[in-house]
Amino acid sequence: MNTSSFKVLLYLIFTLAVSFRIVLAAVNKGYANDNHLKVSTLILETGKIPEPQDCWECNQQKLYHFTVAKLWTFLQLNTDKERFLLAQLINAIAGIFTIVICWLFIKKQPFRESAKLLCFSLVALNPGLIAINAQASNDSFVILFGTIVIYSLYKLMNKPTIKSFLILLIFSILAGITKTNSLVLIVGVISVLVIKIISNGNYKFSLNKGYWGSLIIYLIATMLTVGYFGEYFSNYKKYGKPLVYTVPTGEMPHLYKKTSFFRPGVQSIIEGYFTFRIIDMIKHPIITNDKYSYPLHRTSVWSQLYGRANFIYFDDWPPGPWQCNDPKMMTIGRVALSLALIPFLFFLFGLIMDFRIWSALFFRRKIDFLRNSNEWIFHIFIVGYLIFIILFTAIGRDFSYMKMIYIFPGILAVLIPLLKGGEYVYKNILKNRILFLTFHVIIFVLLLSYLVPIINLITRLT
Repeated sequence: MNTSSFKVLLYLIFTLAVSFRIVLAAVNKGYANDNHLKVSTLILETGKIPEPQDCWECNQQKLYHFTVAKLWTFLQLNTDKERFLLAQLINAIAGIFTIVICWLFIKKQPFRESAKLLCFSLVALNPGLIAINAQASNDSFVILFGTIVIYSLYKLMNKPTIKSFLILLIFSILAGITKTNSLVLIVGVISVLVIKIISNGNYKFSLNKGYWGSLIIYLIATMLTVGYFGEYFSNYKKYGKPLVYTVPTGEMPHLYKKTSFFRPGVQSIIEGYFTFRIIDMIKHPIITNDKYSYPLHRTSVWSQLYGRANFIYFDDWPPGPWQCNDPKMMTIGRVALSLALIPFLFFLFGLIMDFRIWSALFFRRKIDFLRNSNEWIFHIFIVGYLIFIILFTAIGRDFSYMKMIYIFPGILAVLIPLLKGGEYVYKNILKNRILFLTFHVIIFVLLLSYLVPIINLITRLT
């Protein structure tokens, strides 16, 4: 690919990604997975932070809600329409910054331009990410902050500087007081710093020459600020636990025996975590919110994450225009779910390639890998978010816990395996011109099947 073609395609993808986020946020009219604006309204009306029992989403950390309430006051926005629009556009802007940071990271990697462009297009035009960037919820904030945290940690591992550390610390705190799933980021950063200190054997208390000082300051600062402003301390004092849920939780699932709870999600460990129901997803490309009538794939965690990421109508929620049974859209959804297997396999292949390195580390004790390469830090966050979603869905049991948006804050971590898988395919498989052209036609159709339903949704919303 020549330089001019690469730039044209890059600018086209970026323009489409920005346009869809802004337009969808502008026409959405307040539709969201949950009513987060109720929290902002209570802050505006009462002048204080609401208690967890005051509303459905009042158990959440409240940086986003507080920010929205203060901007409503500052801009003197009094109508629901104006308030919805501002709350959604803030998230669209957060989404735009997220994909910009993803590109800044991608372009630094030592892969061919075709693999970089493929990786960026799959992230920037991802339907699940575009959808949440257009809704008024705290997810876009924590996704942006998480992306900055992982990127700044990556830079810190390459060269310890006070600037990189302060960015890492500030955005870790902001993530921590935005949403609970950010705790995976904080634990991940601490784990990486500990591993780096041990592998390097460097215990200097310095922010420029080592990582020991960074670890101590990071631990103290995040523990105190996130604990206080994230309301973990106050929740523990008032309710005897740091986390308060409004959605019911049930007993842990059995290994084989199926048991249902609320609206069935994980019914057993085997069915919930050892299945991937791609055929059923293609047959039924949306889920239902019904307690008794639902497709088979609704009880498979990996199927739910995959479907929600690749088809904007898959969730069948929020109610209204976001729910669609148009046969044409369902057909396009089936195409998207089928073709998305290709980049998914790229990602898995990239992980397998890295697994060989980890095998060498554990079985041959090649500690130099930890000293000389920083790619391993992304695996810490991939594993962290996998553990999080497994525990979260096992405790929740309701299918609504199976959301891709909960692990999107770690999106930067998946880019290296995806790039490695794409690089391998370009280098070893797409040598034939016919294969090369066929592959790019398939990717074009996949991206088209991502965007056409979004265009349809924008039309329905207007």
